[in-house]
Amino acid sequence: MEASTDGTKVKQVKETMHGIYRAFEKLDARALDENFSHSDDLLAFGTDWDEKFAGWKMYKDVHTVQFAALKKFRFKSKELEAHVFGSVAWAADRAHWQIETKAGEKVESDVRITAVLGWDPLAKRWLVRQWHVSSGLKERLHEY
Repeated sequence: MEASTDGTKVKQVKETMHGIYRAFEKLDARALDENFSHSDDLLAFGTDWDEKFAGWKMYKDVHTVQFAALKKFRFKSKELEAHVFGSVAWAADRAHWQIETKAGEKVESDVRITAVLGWDPLAKRWLVRQWHVSSGLKERLHEY
């Protein structure tokens, strides 16, 4: 069995990712959190060094707290790809975001996003089980 790069399941995974992006733009923590597994094995990394969250109990209020400090969030997907292998999927994107806080601070950055999703037979949808957002180095350390 090979991982699939096309078909209905891949489209579903991509739609889940786009739904996450839309929820960020709406600053809607509830809609965003519906896309994440509410289990103890959820693992998430944010862009700040100390943002490592293990399990839903640790992660569940993160977006509510973050969004309370924000005025605007624009999220543009640039290279979303997804793959499915049975009931497991993974996605990667290089996205661009623009964030404005209620205090007036503005952040604009290119970010890398990776996610591992699992098919939830009860919810009949893909849920994120591992999430990672990072800002890559702008200067290459060595040639390939």
